[in-house]
Amino acid sequence: MTSIRKLIGYRGWKVWMSYDMHICLLAIFYILLVDNLFRPLDSLVLISSLGFYFMYGFLINDFFDMPYDIAAGKRKVVHELPKNIFIAIILAVIFVSALHLLYLKEPLYIAVYVISYILATLYSVPPIRFKERGFAGIVVNGLIEKMLPVLAVFAFFIYFGIDTLIFLATSFFIGIVDILSHQIYDYEDDLKNGIHTFVVNIGIDNGLNIFKSFITPFSAILIIILSFLIFMRVHHSIFIAAVVFITYAVVFLLISKGKLSRGEKVFPLYMSCLFLLIHNAFPPFFAFILSLENLLNMVLLLVAVCSQYYVIKYRFKAIKEKAIPHRDIFVDT
Repeated sequence: MTSIRKLIGYRGWKVWMSYDMHICLLAIFYILLVDNLFRPLDSLVLISSLGFYFMYGFLINDFFDMPYDIAAGKRKVVHELPKNIFIAIILAVIFVSALHLLYLKEPLYIAVYVISYILATLYSVPPIRFKERGFAGIVVNGLIEKMLPVLAVFAFFIYFGIDTLIFLATSFFIGIVDILSHQIYDYEDDLKNGIHTFVVNIGIDNGLNIFKSFITPFSAILIIILSFLIFMRVHHSIFIAAVVFITYAVVFLLISKGKLSRGEKVFPLYMSCLFLLIHNAFPPFFAFILSLENLLNMVLLLVAVCSQYYVIKYRFKAIKEKAIPHRDIFVDT
């Protein structure tokens, strides 16, 4: 019973509540609003399709990272599965992903989706294994975790414009922020196990310098540009942004007075504010507006709210413990 409970808690099943899904929900709801579309069923299937893609990414990565994770003491619950069962689960996820495509049908979406699947596979599978190929690894990760799924959303709705480019550039660099911060935290384990990530290749000091001096400021600029685009295209969105900024102003004040501590030592606090706006504030707000336009869109609001479960859980934890936790919203199990 304990093993089943642990397996249910595996991070790969939680993809609908991940940051990867949040940025995709933002893109879906944005397009529905600005293009004045009413497609709740298509949107649900699209969200499910993306969820199974993200699930596949977790599974294939954990399968081929198994010896490295075990050596580093990061034993995950899926490592306890018989190998043939693990493979069967991966194949089942691929099959279900393919079933989604039969319904969605849009050729451009299918093309982007398949390319994403291929790159997600090559990211982890030898001999190519992009994740151990330094700079190429972080580029591919930025593509498969954020940019290509967002591109797939725009491809499905056949919506292309300057806002598409802004969404893609922002999502790509958000992905770079994610993978670099992940590699910085995993530096010691990766170095010990001979995993040649970008940060291992250039050294931790250089990695931190690039992350803090270039990647995060440039990503922040792109998020601000995207936010201004949203302010112009989505009515009243500036009000939800104001709430987020005021909240973080209070957080800054509490930290400066020593009443709140930070568990996050790498990720800048101003980026936490911008990430919260993009991933956690805008998507439910957009879904709320859609539900006001048509009650059948309430199902999208339900999805948006449920997708924030772990974020809400960790925000309550921060209030209770008076400490801002590390930005990961669910543990690596």
